Amino acid sequence: MHSPLSALSATAFVFMVAAVPAQALDASMPLLPPESVDAHNMIMEPPALGTPGFHEELSTVLWLQETRTQEQADFVETTLNTERFAPVIGDAIFEVDGPALKRVLDRVIDEVRADYDAVKGVYDYPRPFEISSAVEPLGDARPVASYPSGHSIRAIVYARLLAEVFPEKSDELLDLATRIGHGRVVAGVHYPMDVSEGQKLGHAYADAIIAGPAFKDSIETVRPTGAS
Repeated sequence: MHSPLSALSATAFVFMVAAVPAQALDASMPLLPPESVDAHNMIMEPPALGTPGFHEELSTVLWLQETRTQEQADFVETTLNTERFAPVIGDAIFEVDGPALKRVLDRVIDEVRADYDAVKGVYDYPRPFEISSAVEPLGDARPVASYPSGHSIRAIVYARLLAEVFPEKSDELLDLATRIGHGRVVAGVHYPMDVSEGQKLGHAYADAIIAGPAFKDSIETVRPTGAS
């Protein structure tokens, strides 16, 4: 019997062996249908800097910083990618073509990122650690636009799409995605509103992708031969 550690290592390995031949994706058909998500009008206008609403957001960041544990620090410093969800999926990954699944998800994330980056550019909201020297950020602390949280968006998209392949893991995948988003506030790199609105957008992107024909066709490339 495999130990939990060896099973996890094997699961991550299946995701990472991207050189394994697989059916090519049709690059001419986007997995995120164009203009399917009106991201800018879907989320609220963030409070202006210096207003009571802004100070409430920043106060939450500082309070979570004061109370964060080493376990939380380790969690938020873990890289967000397909392999991040390997502990939840476990041995179920061996029932599909792991490298093909990773290719589909990588392409989806690239398309989603391109869309939400444009939204971030509209607001160009500064990160908490750029505003207050009292904020001590952890992990990926780059001085780029804060609102909405790209990590929160991507985590939800990963979880929702993986749940289409592993429906029995749906609740656990979404729980992990939600915690990844909240961890960005604990890390001092996002405000609570970045996360809540980012998660809203993540679900909207996932809904649009799942409803589109390109994703349905692409997911068939990860099914084992003979699967229905």
